[in-house]
Amino acid sequence: MRDVMIVLRRVFMYYPLNYSVVVLLRIGGYAGLGILSGLLIQRFFNQVSGHTLTLNSLYGVTALLIVVPLVQAVSYSIDLSLSYGWTEIIRAYYRRNIFREILRKPGASPLSVDHGKLMNVIRTDTLNPESVMWSIPYFLAYAIFSCCGLIILSSIDWRVTVVLFTPLLLAVIITNWFNKRITVFYREQQKTSDRVTGLLSDIFNYSQAIKVNHAEESFLKRLQRFNEARAAANRRNDVFRTTLDSIYDNIVSLGTAFLLLLISQKIRDGQFTIGNLTLYVYFLGYVSNLIRLLGTTWAGFRNTAVSLARIQEVIGDNHVNKLTDSDTLYLKEDLPQEEAGARRERLERIEVSGLAFVYPGSNQGIRDITFTVPRGSFTVISGKVGSGKTTLLRVILGLLPRTSGDIYWNGRRVSDDSECFVPPNAAYTPQIPHLFNDTIQSNIKLGQQASDQELAHAVHLSVLDDDIASLEFGLDTVIGMKGVKLSGGQQQRVAASRMFVRNAELLVLDDISSALDRTTETRMWERLHQERQRSEAACLVVTQKRIAMQYADQIIVMDNGQIKMKGTYKELMNGENSEEFSCLLS
Repeated sequence: MRDVMIVLRRVFMYYPLNYSVVVLLRIGGYAGLGILSGLLIQRFFNQVSGHTLTLNSLYGVTALLIVVPLVQAVSYSIDLSLSYGWTEIIRAYYRRNIFREILRKPGASPLSVDHGKLMNVIRTDTLNPESVMWSIPYFLAYAIFSCCGLIILSSIDWRVTVVLFTPLLLAVIITNWFNKRITVFYREQQKTSDRVTGLLSDIFNYSQAIKVNHAEESFLKRLQRFNEARAAANRRNDVFRTTLDSIYDNIVSLGTAFLLLLISQKIRDGQFTIGNLTLYVYFLGYVSNLIRLLGTTWAGFRNTAVSLARIQEVIGDNHVNKLTDSDTLYLKEDLPQEEAGARRERLERIEVSGLAFVYPGSNQGIRDITFTVPRGSFTVISGKVGSGKTTLLRVILGLLPRTSGDIYWNGRRVSDDSECFVPPNAAYTPQIPHLFNDTIQSNIKLGQQASDQELAHAVHLSVLDDDIASLEFGLDTVIGMKGVKLSGGQQQRVAASRMFVRNAELLVLDDISSALDRTTETRMWERLHQERQRSEAACLVVTQKRIAMQYADQIIVMDNGQIKMKGTYKELMNGENSEEFSCLLS
């Protein structure tokens, strides 16, 4: 519960003035004015039963009973104006902060949870802390109201008052008794929702694979099972909450029955006035609401603890501080004008020294990688499947965190790879293109300011110009989700165009010609070679293709995460491991 209290304190500090006013309004509106209404009602019935009610007294009580609800209504409207938008802003802070922490992680590092759980955390778990903050002022108002009522009623008859407040003590005992069950049912409800959301995400993302393999029925049956499990978990949670509410209601009902039995005898004996009776009945309703709020607020605390644990799985340690960071959402301020990418620095030489990375929970990765990439050079990284080629590129680019080793740009040690190896210093085309449901032009630019001439040059380098000419809408052709309307080779070349249009000092390509026919592939490597000679951009390329290796200044052959051979194409073809090297070529 310590984390919950810290989060609630941070929530309060977002808008301390607003929240303080809301608390005072609820305490004053529900407690202060509520007590006043009860005392007015008591006085009215005492005067009626005692035949002492005058016309002026009637007018005064009636006026007050009209004014008090109106004042409560005004306080309630002020309450809403101060708290409603603030509620959504706090939720926006939480969601923004979760997204920000995810984006701060190295780009190729996998999420710590599956997509279904991530979406459920962002959608529902971020609601609980703020919901508790809504409950606390009401609970405080009713608690203060009940305490004042306890004092007032005790002065009338302490024995009857004990009977009135006994249900509250029983509710505390029951809430404590069911303490653990509250979180068990909520956790199971969230877990089953994670599965459904995750499976829906898979169905939408991999619909083509599902359709090609005629797996629709299998996935629908699995979705049905997950939905049935979620429905069962929801029912269990709802039944448990309803049962608790029913217990609270029955406790209040029993307390009411005992109260009426006790009061009826006192009224017959003349020890209790009608006004006192109405005051007890009036306070009974507020005690009933307090009992309900006690259960609701405590359940909110327990569920918030579960939600914070789930959020910690997503954003890691120090999750409370990360979640509650409240710098700004730029709701009123203008967005800051930030430079796109890093500051361009002419590349003379990249040195990789002792670079290492091991995937958590395995022995897979790269170890002791050392090589140099001079300006304008063409470096090929080759090797068998699983030898660590792609991993090496990702570590250099900062998409995976290096565990040891150093990278130097022009002799200066790079402390943050992900900040250095970005446009205009470096541009990257991954092995699997990441395309969006937009036009070809938008997918190439992807926020980059590029002239028509620069765009045409990038398209030419990627040998995409003939394909664009054959399309009815050319560069304005919408390519569908993940570029589904394009062939595999076209998708690779759109991604390559995106890299070329950034005019970077270092071009990093990860097996981008695997889906190209031989003619197109040959033209692309030729054009890249000519561009490299013109712009003096360095190229770092993962490929098995012989045509690309023939342009290489150096070839690095990897095996089991380490460099096994290094040299030019001619040196490796004529060296002692020439047979093994020849087997790699395709």
